[in-house]
Amino acid sequence: MRENELEMIPETTETSEVLAPETGTPVADDVLLDVRNLKKHFVVAKSFFGKPIKWLKAVDNVSFTLKKGKTLGIVGESGCGKTTMGRTILRLYDVTGGEVYFKGQEVSKISNKEFDKLRPNMQMIFQDPYASLSPRLTVGEIIGEAALQHGIVDKKHYKEYVLSVMKMCGLQPHYFERYPHEFSGGQRQRICIARALALKPELVICDEPVSALDVSIQAQIINMLKELQAELGLTYVFISHDLSVVKHISDEVGVMYLGSMVEFGTKEKIFSNTLHPYTKALFSAVPVPNPHVKMNRVILKGDIPSPVNPPKGCKFHTRCEQCMEICKSVPPKYKQVEEGHFCACHLYDTQEDIAEYEAAMAAEQAATEVEQTQD
Repeated sequence: MRENELEMIPETTETSEVLAPETGTPVADDVLLDVRNLKKHFVVAKSFFGKPIKWLKAVDNVSFTLKKGKTLGIVGESGCGKTTMGRTILRLYDVTGGEVYFKGQEVSKISNKEFDKLRPNMQMIFQDPYASLSPRLTVGEIIGEAALQHGIVDKKHYKEYVLSVMKMCGLQPHYFERYPHEFSGGQRQRICIARALALKPELVICDEPVSALDVSIQAQIINMLKELQAELGLTYVFISHDLSVVKHISDEVGVMYLGSMVEFGTKEKIFSNTLHPYTKALFSAVPVPNPHVKMNRVILKGDIPSPVNPPKGCKFHTRCEQCMEICKSVPPKYKQVEEGHFCACHLYDTQEDIAEYEAAMAAEQAATEVEQTQD
């Protein structure tokens, strides 16, 4: 059994109790990752004196929770902020705003020295298996270097440990002394997966791990990831633009548009009761393997707006066929529409929401009139 080849993940340590911001109730013990209002903004323009004056809002107020042993699929068009969100959670990018809790501990604001102790527990499989492997290191060095650095294995048992990880990921023992350029794309991706799993992580962020591979190889890698998850108790954030892959591997699905989460829920609810117009458009583009089924394709008009200068109100209103007047001026609330199913769309506003929006718009208009009077 593979459990004998690689030790199971160590037991979690006790952490301080974390309260949910909306209700003030304790977060469930089985929640591994809790992301709250996460922001990542990049400075794209500065004044003459070096003061930032324009930002690219790559990730803008993203919130979700992920339970231990589950898979969260993140989907959306290219450039919507999926990869940046994953990298920011792992602090490969500095967090601009918001909070990230891992096993109840806030990791977004701790020092780099403290975070280095947690680094083995949070790993990433990068999108490009060609660019993410050092051409100067052998496969054995690539997989075992970090494990040796973090004290997961000592020099005496180094090779034996690396070979056990390689075997678990479908890599032959004689690959140990070979270099990345000698392998195909599928084999390189297995090396990337082995490198991540060698650190015995609890959370693995998979950034489009099969997008550069042939369809037959994609199936092998996806099935291997599912097997490893069942055996090692791994938790995945699976970033992809392929909805069929996401449907196969995910337990929950989050849909991102222009840096924001527009819909989130269980796989069953997202695919059977799609709420947001953008999600409906994405799903309508998925081909059905039946020539007799006619697809009701939703064609989105126009291009994705610039994240440097996003539209006022709902970010999607410039391409939405169901756009209303309120969509052009007021951002919709990201709220729970049905149990476990969240959406940010004015189509699901309640009377209380509308009254709150009208009050906010009236206050904004009054403030504008006061400024004009003073001028």
